[in-house]
Amino acid sequence: EKYVPVLCVFGEQPIGSEGRESDEALCFGRILPLLQDLWNYCERVYLVVLHLIRQLASLYSKKNRKKSPLTAYLNVRFAPIWRTLAEALGVLVQFDEIVRQNEAFSNCATVFKRMMRTVRNAPEKYETDGPSAKRFEYLMQKLEGDLLDDLIFQNCVDREFDERSCDILVRDNAEFMAEFFGSLGALYNFYMTDNRVEFNKRYAFIGYCGLFVMYSTLFRDKLRKDAKYVDLLGKVWTLQKQMPLIHLGNTYMFHIGEWLARRIPDFVNATFKTRNADISGSKTALLHSLSDIDGIIMEQYNKITVWSARLESKPSIHQDHQDVINGQANLLVQGIGHAWNVSNLLKSFLLVHMAVDSPFTRDKILAAMRLVEMLKAIVATYHRKSTTIGSLQSLLVDKACYKISRLISPLKQKLEHNQQKLDDAQIDQLSALELILHVLQGAPTRTHLLVIKLALCVAQQKTANPLIDPNALVEISSYVRHLELISHFQGLVSEACDCSILYWFEELLDHYFKAIVKNPELINSLPYITMALHDAAPVLLKVQHLSEAEALLNAFVKCIIDKIDTEITHPVKRSIEDELRLHIHSVVLGSDSRDISKIGHFRDWSRFVKLPTFNFFGQQVSFRAAITEYLDEQFYNLTAISSHDWKTYEELRSLAKEKYDLSLLEVHLPGATIEQGLDVLEITRNIHVFVGRYNYNLNGQFFVEKPSTTKSNHLHTIHIRHVSNSIRTHGTGIMNTTVNFVYQFLGKKFFIFSQFLYDDHIKSRLMKDYRSFLEQRDDYKGLYPFKKAEKFLKDIKKLGVTEDGKSYLDQFRELVTEIGNALGYVRMVRSGGFRYISESIKFVPDLSNVVSIGEAAEKGELPEHTVSAAANLDALLNDMITKFSEGADYFKMLEEVFYDEMHKEKNQHLKNFFIILPPLMLSYVEHIITCKEKVQKKNKEATFTDDGFALGCAFVLKLLRQEKQFDGLQWEEGWNAYYDANLEVSRAQIEEKRHVFSHQRLTSGWSFA
Repeated sequence: EKYVPVLCVFGEQPIGSEGRESDEALCFGRILPLLQDLWNYCERVYLVVLHLIRQLASLYSKKNRKKSPLTAYLNVRFAPIWRTLAEALGVLVQFDEIVRQNEAFSNCATVFKRMMRTVRNAPEKYETDGPSAKRFEYLMQKLEGDLLDDLIFQNCVDREFDERSCDILVRDNAEFMAEFFGSLGALYNFYMTDNRVEFNKRYAFIGYCGLFVMYSTLFRDKLRKDAKYVDLLGKVWTLQKQMPLIHLGNTYMFHIGEWLARRIPDFVNATFKTRNADISGSKTALLHSLSDIDGIIMEQYNKITVWSARLESKPSIHQDHQDVINGQANLLVQGIGHAWNVSNLLKSFLLVHMAVDSPFTRDKILAAMRLVEMLKAIVATYHRKSTTIGSLQSLLVDKACYKISRLISPLKQKLEHNQQKLDDAQIDQLSALELILHVLQGAPTRTHLLVIKLALCVAQQKTANPLIDPNALVEISSYVRHLELISHFQGLVSEACDCSILYWFEELLDHYFKAIVKNPELINSLPYITMALHDAAPVLLKVQHLSEAEALLNAFVKCIIDKIDTEITHPVKRSIEDELRLHIHSVVLGSDSRDISKIGHFRDWSRFVKLPTFNFFGQQVSFRAAITEYLDEQFYNLTAISSHDWKTYEELRSLAKEKYDLSLLEVHLPGATIEQGLDVLEITRNIHVFVGRYNYNLNGQFFVEKPSTTKSNHLHTIHIRHVSNSIRTHGTGIMNTTVNFVYQFLGKKFFIFSQFLYDDHIKSRLMKDYRSFLEQRDDYKGLYPFKKAEKFLKDIKKLGVTEDGKSYLDQFRELVTEIGNALGYVRMVRSGGFRYISESIKFVPDLSNVVSIGEAAEKGELPEHTVSAAANLDALLNDMITKFSEGADYFKMLEEVFYDEMHKEKNQHLKNFFIILPPLMLSYVEHIITCKEKVQKKNKEATFTDDGFALGCAFVLKLLRQEKQFDGLQWEEGWNAYYDANLEVSRAQIEEKRHVFSHQRLTSGWSFA
């Protein structure tokens, strides 16, 4: 588990990427720590095997034929020890084969050694020294020789096992040789029994071959003419016909014939004259035997279907309780056996095509996927019955322990009855039986099971009258086997149903996905296939030669998701859309316009829609959702392009609901949409242009474009709703941006404002008028005279006018108006912000009592990402509530910014601003009256509102703190008094003319008769 997956994936690059030569050296450098661990692990295995062989040779030797403490064990065959020894050798063989077949090891090692030679020649450039570089290079060469040159197993069997200093002989020990050969024969018979349920015997045969080669190496000189050995060699050689290829991982395979011919060529060459033909013929025979793969799959399918039905069926109430438990135990074991049969069939089917370079046809690919589906169906069956199995497992374990105890107890009692007459061997047997009964009282761990097996070996000695009857021994061994399977069946099921091999055959998935579109009835197998692809994750995550451990897995997941979208989802979406359109067209035309002869077989697309959503590495795959989204988008876009076709797409929507049960959105668009208007952000950037081209309305809070600034017959307007729309588009941040731009704009305008009032003509005239007003205040009754303002207006015009007839005072009025327009724009943006916030927050029931969703999520112990989202929502709500309740007084902010500058000593000339307001207002009145008179004449200079002037005057008065001084002029009262006096004069003149007219009529005798 630690080394094999890493060795299998070494050299693999993420799908879609290409490795470079520098990457090879880097990859080998990253895996060097693991190779060092593997090196140490192999040395440890060598030491364990060495000691075990020496101990067995010491046990089975001539010196123990005489009376000694070990004499009683000469008749004991420790089969579990030999099986464990075979497993250890099998691991070494597996390491050898994976490294040998993985070309990345040799390629990367070559590049790495070339790089190390460069380091050795110039060590100072790489922050090292010459001796260290040479020592590292030496260790690298030794590691390569021990691990990468196909010598891992050979180094184990070629060791010197004899220890003559301790009188331990291995190669010249006839007793040990006989026991070794007898154990080989017993193991062969053990593995070959009960071929109906294979389990993981194929992997056991790898170790068995390693044990056989060890025997052949140890006693090579004594086996030249040994007929029994040749007979056993023939049996082992013929195993390649039953299992030609054994999967090791990745696409690496173990072939018994090829491996034996490479390890013991002298025995193979002398025994089998047609060895090459036998090796190639075994692969060809396997390919031929799988030619009828559909029939084999159907046979396995029937077995698994019957097994699944029996496992999920409820027992009859009339059935005996013990029979039910026995039946369930047998079914649990049978399922694992069926899984191993299908797994071996799948791997053999895939590997044999690679071994003989036979191409995969479409039918073969579908056959392989059916095998994968069957494996995952077994896993799903166990999962559905997991609750029942969990409660049944303890009963089955107790029952197996009880059965073993019931068979062992009479044997123990038999020995105890003659306890005084027992010899050493019988005493050992009694102790072994007592040990078995004691261990059965504990949990069935792997250690306890191993102890039971070893104790059984001691109890069943090779004598003329064995203590345990052969039939009873078979029954006990069967219960021990059942106990082992039932107590660890979850791990066995995962191992048997592992489909990680699909990662290295992912090219087959393209053809499989295309076959699903051509045969929609296959879609139900897709969730099982994606479930099988999950098995590659544990292997891919153990990669060590890449900088990121998840790189392989992420690339694999992305590749599969893209393939599902490209090969299945997109074609199905388009096909369903075409099917709906053709159905509607056929109804409109009154007949089906499709050519039936060209359609082919009928495809039921509803199978894709009905398929439940399934998970693939955390991503939800739903064909219903994808198809619904696609049709919604298509129907909406096409309706937007041709709104008169909405009825057709509404019929398509109804047909999709009726035919595929798809709930699509309504496609009928409303007759009008919300007006977005001009973009506020664009206006803000060009505020200097905007304030000159638009007029502000104070009461309605909107701007109207000046007719003189456009050639269009239509005028743009800016309203609060337009600002709200822009804030919804850009966010509330544009409000602060607006204030910043207006601040910069006002700074420039106030500079011009100051220059005008600083002009000598203007400043002196204002001071003169104000001084005159103060001197004659009593005469004017405290009212600023209208005549004086009117005279100021006329005198200013004498200083000169522009080409369009505007005086300096008119231009100053426009400056104040632009300042007011800018402030009105800020006011409108603030109101738009309030409108946006009110629309956004209208779904909050009570603004005074907002419940914290984040705290509720934490109390509910919801996932971390949900709690984080709830906290973000709370922060958003609090921010909007604060802005809605408090708002921001931008006018006050602007006033505070300009106040200090406007009241400095150098700006004392601004104190006369309030004096210029009366003539300035007269100029404004003349201007607005003229503009309103031109409205009916459709003149380009016409307008009906220009409230920016009033807002500008009010802000400047507030900024300069001249409100009281302006109020002291009592300009409004003086204005009213002047017009009241004019009105009385006009009335008197009219009355006088009426009297004159009446007198003339009486004297002349006019009559209206």
